Amino acid sequence: IMTAFTKLTSFAISILFAIGCGSPESASPDNEMQQDMIAFTSSRTGNYDVFITSVDSDSVINLTDHPATDFGVSWSPAGDQLLFGTDRDGNREIYAMNDNGSDLRNLTNHPGVDTSPAWSPDGSRIAFVSDRDSNSREIYVMNSDGTNIERLTTNERYDESPSWSPDGNQLAFGAVAPSGSDEETLQIFVLDLTTGEETQLTQLAGHNSAPRWSPDGSRIAFYGQVGEGFSGADIFTMNPDGTGMINLTNDAEPDWQPDWSNDGEWIVFSRGPGDPLDIWIMRNDGTERRTVVLAEGRDEQPAWRPASD
Repeated sequence: IMTAFTKLTSFAISILFAIGCGSPESASPDNEMQQDMIAFTSSRTGNYDVFITSVDSDSVINLTDHPATDFGVSWSPAGDQLLFGTDRDGNREIYAMNDNGSDLRNLTNHPGVDTSPAWSPDGSRIAFVSDRDSNSREIYVMNSDGTNIERLTTNERYDESPSWSPDGNQLAFGAVAPSGSDEETLQIFVLDLTTGEETQLTQLAGHNSAPRWSPDGSRIAFYGQVGEGFSGADIFTMNPDGTGMINLTNDAEPDWQPDWSNDGEWIVFSRGPGDPLDIWIMRNDGTERRTVVLAEGRDEQPAWRPASD
């Protein structure tokens, strides 16, 4: 039986031969291949596992292969490690592992729910969501080794899916709007880590979440619902202050959970009514949509591998 490392190595080699290698000039495609890897979670094995694939390959590799539910992947800035949430210990914890599935490490180890990890741009900290000190889920931050856990939000509302700004000074996240507002649904907020101030960016009628900053910090992608309920969603982008909102997909097929390519030219996202749910990419203006992963079951929460030196 092949180990995850052996399978991943063979997968990479097969891609390199497919694009043609064997000369000094082939070093560039190798680097491009590494940067065009996408991690995602999938239910294709009967439970959710973490998988990895290349944008231009039909092959996928199962990195976790465990009967527990694994969810919510995030790459380290160097692209050599992955964070994910899992209930393999009986409750939801945050784990880290190498990009070949080896060296699994439990970073939280707490009886509360710990989920939605996100690595900071400099790799020193991890933002995540937990209900360890509250009846609601709040945003926390810890060192990359799991030490020095600090609570960042105290709004006593449901928070989810934090995303770091490229300069590391802000976190965008989804949260239930304050009670009494016109939008008592999930909306996009930004937390200033210097002042602690929270700013609500969206005011759409439905649920809005999974914000992700573009690599240059000029735009935030997210899924949004212009109507009530969870029957449909589209991928939007907006300026970091909530202005300049654009609906990129705007059709009857639901679209979820966007993430940016390293150059900011492409967006990967999940597309489908729920089951099936597939991985797609498109240009940052919504054009040139195509599938990356198409299979039965739910393929979701895609994360584009960061550029490495």
